[in-house]
Amino acid sequence: MILKRWMLAATALISLTGMRDPFLPPPDLCQTAQLTQWRYQGYVAMRGRAMAILRDGSGKWLRVSTGDRLPTGWRVGKITDLEIQIFTAADCEPQQWRWTRQGDQHETMDRNNHDVRHPDRKGGSAEAGHADGGRRAGGAGAAKPGAAGEA
Repeated sequence: MILKRWMLAATALISLTGMRDPFLPPPDLCQTAQLTQWRYQGYVAMRGRAMAILRDGSGKWLRVSTGDRLPTGWRVGKITDLEIQIFTAADCEPQQWRWTRQGDQHETMDRNNHDVRHPDRKGGSAEAGHADGGRRAGGAGAAKPGAAGEA
């Protein structure tokens, strides 16, 4: 009788705790499988603070700074214009990961800090506000009759 109670208690305990399906891979608590799916897409430096623009495996965009925690639990390390360093949990392998920036590298025009100043536009020529530099059909810079290319 006592043996039956122990068997019943053991069966109940096993069914309450749940068994892991042996055919499924073990859960990835570190989520390291996602490391290769994330992309470092952009870099912004403003007032001495570096920010990275990331895209996760599902296509969601994130803007992060050094020390921020990502939804996966990873921590953002050093951010440069070329790469970002990520730290996973202490018991995860690998403990750190680096992504190099991907995407268009047309940043030579943005390397220098430009201070855009708009002069006061009181009065002045109406043509000065045109996007084409004030050139209109028949105005200065327009093709003249009898010019080359006219038959």
